Amino acid sequence: MNYINNKIERIFLKQNTLRTAISFSGVGVHNGRAVNMTIEPAKEDAGIIFKRLDLSKNNIVEANASNIDSSYLCTRITNKMGVSVSTIEHLMAAFSAFGIDNAIVNIDDAELPALDGSSAEYIKKFIKYGIQEQKKNKKTIKILSKLKVSDGKRFISISPSNNFSLNTTIDYPNTLIGKSDFFYTHSKQNFVDYLSQARTYALHEDIEKMRTSGQAMGGSLNNAIVVDKFKILNPGGLRFEKEFVKHKTLDCIGDLYLLGMPILGAVECFAPGHKLNQKLVFKILNDKDNYKIEDSYVDVSYDAYTNVLNKDSLSPNLINVA
Repeated sequence: MNYINNKIERIFLKQNTLRTAISFSGVGVHNGRAVNMTIEPAKEDAGIIFKRLDLSKNNIVEANASNIDSSYLCTRITNKMGVSVSTIEHLMAAFSAFGIDNAIVNIDDAELPALDGSSAEYIKKFIKYGIQEQKKNKKTIKILSKLKVSDGKRFISISPSNNFSLNTTIDYPNTLIGKSDFFYTHSKQNFVDYLSQARTYALHEDIEKMRTSGQAMGGSLNNAIVVDKFKILNPGGLRFEKEFVKHKTLDCIGDLYLLGMPILGAVECFAPGHKLNQKLVFKILNDKDNYKIEDSYVDVSYDAYTNVLNKDSLSPNLINVA
């Protein structure tokens, strides 16, 4: 007869930072200015901190919900003295995916470099230069009840779950994009495989309006997909299937990381955007009954099989683990 002994070991996850400093340079997609950025390791419990090197004082902007500055075309954070940093969502999504809790982002302008319009350049360097595990436990915010915010037909909701997943739907009628949906469970490998290279996008008909309002001044086919009705203007076309909805999923992950820690919850959204994502962050934090903060852990199951058909053949040190 075979007996099965199910052993559960709880492993608490530790905070992470970068192993070494890494640098990037490029052009801000909205302000069009050249910008240099270096991301450095940070001590435990520091969180994600942006430091404006072009300013001599009041130049620290912490990436958390209290500094969210409502914006439409990008994610912007602003400190109490009015100093801001914009278009942080792709970097924040990469931090989330790689479990980076603590980092100092030194930047010499008000907007991050657009790079290729995705998170790909960030994760390439995270992989190349490595992540450093720290000693303190990682914290997680766990959703306790279903929450929803809406704007007309558009909505985003989150429900209790033991992991972080997103079910995203977008709809651009009378365009090549059309209606598209994508279900995603958040992990480092899934982010690398399915989301990291998904680029931001714009409709050609909206570009002139954006530029008239001082937006998209640094936008180009090198850092965004441009759709003209039923035609993609980028010579190489899409990188993969459902790139549009996958980028919206990436943006949502970056925006929700402004909660200041990983989140456990099942997200469902239709036509999400930065303002809607930010409203959900505020909704979560508005009532302490909506969530609890706990040490982050994983439970590892060990199934120990012991064959006791022949007692005389048993060895106390022999355990087969599946």
